[in-house]
Amino acid sequence: MKIYNFDLLAYPHVPPEAPRTPVPSSYFDPVRGASNYREHLDEMAYCEELGFDGVVFNEHHYSAYGTMPSPNLIAAALSQRTSRIKIGVLGNILPLRYHPVRVAEEYAMIDCLSGGRLIAGFVRGIPPEYIWYGVDPEESRGRFEEAYQLIITAWTNALWSHEGKFFQLKDCAIWPRPLQQPHPPIWIAARSAESIEWCVKRHLPTAQVYQTTSQIEDTFNYYRKCARDDGWEARADDFILCRHIYIDETDRKAREIAEPALRYFFTVFNRGFNEAINQRAADQQRLMAALTTERSFNYFRDGNRQRLDFSKLDWEGLINAGYLIAGNPDTVARQISDQMKQIGADHFMGMFHIGNLAHDKVVSSLSLFHKEVMPRLR
Repeated sequence: MKIYNFDLLAYPHVPPEAPRTPVPSSYFDPVRGASNYREHLDEMAYCEELGFDGVVFNEHHYSAYGTMPSPNLIAAALSQRTSRIKIGVLGNILPLRYHPVRVAEEYAMIDCLSGGRLIAGFVRGIPPEYIWYGVDPEESRGRFEEAYQLIITAWTNALWSHEGKFFQLKDCAIWPRPLQQPHPPIWIAARSAESIEWCVKRHLPTAQVYQTTSQIEDTFNYYRKCARDDGWEARADDFILCRHIYIDETDRKAREIAEPALRYFFTVFNRGFNEAINQRAADQQRLMAALTTERSFNYFRDGNRQRLDFSKLDWEGLINAGYLIAGNPDTVARQISDQMKQIGADHFMGMFHIGNLAHDKVVSSLSLFHKEVMPRLR
């Protein structure tokens, strides 16, 4: 099993009285925000000392839920503080990046800066971000697939041209090239049938979060079916699980520390996306319809097709759904092993910094995980 720390880099100081999205930027204290960046980078670098396989982070906009509008900057910074650990960006939101060549160039730079340690991830983003960026969500899939192909072309050809619907380029050559040839390993966050099928055709590993364990089992099993239909067998190495995680000396202590941090996390998530004051951004159902089709989630078993509002579950409900892994080392090791066995995955990403969890608690959780849990998973 390969083990990673996945960091959302949430802002931990949003007061309860703050309004819904857009939360005025006056609620971001630059001094506290700068300290938050330093603490998260310290935690990421510490993971190399603890023997993690990698640190992974993503891209979000307009929300305290995740203050990494440019994860490539974090990747570049971390590349200079570490020497061995993989650096995963999962990933750049291709439809919101107005020029995919810039993504190809920046990823190539990160790969060179890190000595060939980049995992290059690509995602489509979440529905409200399209409204805030002024991008038609109905163009999402087309923009994503064309941007991806353009990036691969730029990485694998010394001189190239591209003629597509969204981009037309003639006689181009990117500088620099990635250190890993022909390009860095690629991960994709995918859930819809169309996205899974697209990944299978390209033999790209897929990652899952914010679903129940049985829902993720359905998603990965659909990937396996599509792979068999395509003439090959998917392996456990093709699947990545991401979960909120906290480890303490006892189950009771774990709950006392982690539950308030998780409730804060739900607050900034809902305030940022589910409770958007911008009505176009708040109309999740209409936006999702623009991003998906009637068959996108038909592969799920009965009872698994609807997403859960995890913020409404109690502590036991979150544990039982698989959304949260928490407790003493024995409890955590068992929960991880059970989930990984059920879904058949080989990569585990733990979101160790939950919401506004204090830096020292994150460090102690990472340390206890390294000492007591990691050896059992290896």
